[in-house]
Amino acid sequence: MKKQQLINECLQMPESSVDYPYGPEYEVIKNKAGKSFALIGDVEVDAMKRSCGQDALIEAGDIFINLKCPPELIFILRDKYRAVLPGYYSNKNHWNTIIVGKDVPNDEIKKMIRMSYDLVTPQKKK
Repeated sequence: MKKQQLINECLQMPESSVDYPYGPEYEVIKNKAGKSFALIGDVEVDAMKRSCGQDALIEAGDIFINLKCPPELIFILRDKYRAVLPGYYSNKNHWNTIIVGKDVPNDEIKKMIRMSYDLVTPQKKK
């Protein structure tokens, strides 16, 4: 998936929008209430390796997406995929960083986007 495809996938979530609170290099996708559920950017290899570990599966030119994750799945996903890392500049107990185009299938990334959106968006009571 390319960066614009990731943004478009995030914008499929109801009443979501793009914001740039950290400057033009990072797209932050928020729900209607203004809560972030995704952060998309270009990998800064040295900084990300310091944050996520020197053995991280990253290279110059990669893009990443940070997504919120239920604590009970965080380590399962990190164990299953080498490209799922502790949240880059995020709470590592609640956020994962996914390096796009590595070993995580696009359909799995789409599920993770939906899960992140659902975690920050209150559900209407019936």
